[in-house]
Amino acid sequence: MDTFHIIMKGDRLTVTLNEKLIIHDAQLPGIPRQGPLALQLHPERKDGEWGASLVQFRNIRIKELNGDAAQ
Repeated sequence: MDTFHIIMKGDRLTVTLNEKLIIHDAQLPGIPRQGPLALQLHPERKDGEWGASLVQFRNIRIKELNGDAAQ
């Protein structure tokens, strides 16, 4: 089981996977302040075909950050 911790502050993104820093303070220009949230799967492709994948999500928590998003 993998654990992601994703922080989006303004247009800056930080991601940790299993407590290992993967992306730090990457700028994502054009990100809207509000909108839908989606979870995406990137399945494996074998012999030119997309394989079947079981994906389950649990314990998803969304918390609004306090303070100035520009910090």
